[in-house]
Amino acid sequence: MESAIKNSLLPKDVFRHDAAARADVAIVMGSPDPEHLRQRIAAGVALFKAGMVPKLIVCGDGRDKDPQQKSEAERMKEIAVKAGVPETSIITEDTGHDPIESAKECGRLLKSDASFQSVKTAFLVSSAWHLLRMFIVMKRYVPNRVTLYCHAATAGVTASNWQTTPQNRAIVENELRLIEKLLKTGFSLR
Repeated sequence: MESAIKNSLLPKDVFRHDAAARADVAIVMGSPDPEHLRQRIAAGVALFKAGMVPKLIVCGDGRDKDPQQKSEAERMKEIAVKAGVPETSIITEDTGHDPIESAKECGRLLKSDASFQSVKTAFLVSSAWHLLRMFIVMKRYVPNRVTLYCHAATAGVTASNWQTTPQNRAIVENELRLIEKLLKTGFSLR
C-alpha cells in the first residue's frame, strides 16, 4: 500500500454508516457486479418498507459492454418493484457510466427537477466498502440544502469482515487507492 494512503486513511476509515431515522429520498448506487447490485437495492428496499424513505433514486448505467442489456438502474427498479415498492416511488438515473457521472446526474435531478425541490435529506445507499468514496463524490454534486446520510448494505464486505479473506482486503485496499486519487484531484473528505 502506498505511503500516502497509510498516512492519511486507514482501512477502517473506508466504512461509513450514519444513523438517521428518516430521509426524503434514498439514492441507491448500482454496480456491474450482480451480487453487489442485489445487496444495494435490498438495502434501499428495506429503507422504503420500514417507512424511512418515500422514494428511491436508483443509479447506474453499466451497459458499456452491451448497450442492448438493461441498465443497472433498470435492473434495480425491477427488483424493487418485485419486492413491493410501487413504480411511482422509484426514479431511475441510468446515464451515469461511473460513480462521478451518476453523482452529477443525481445532483442535477435534485437541483432542477421540481419534484425534488423539497428534498433536504437523503440516504446514500451502497456497499459498506464503497460508501466513503461515494459520499465524497456525491457531496460535491448534490445541492447544499441536502444532508447526506450513508446507509450500508449489510451483506458483502463490511467493517467486521474485510480482513477475513485476501479478496476482501484487496477490495478495501483498492478503495483506499481510489479515495486517495479523488483527494488528489480536489475532492474533500469534509
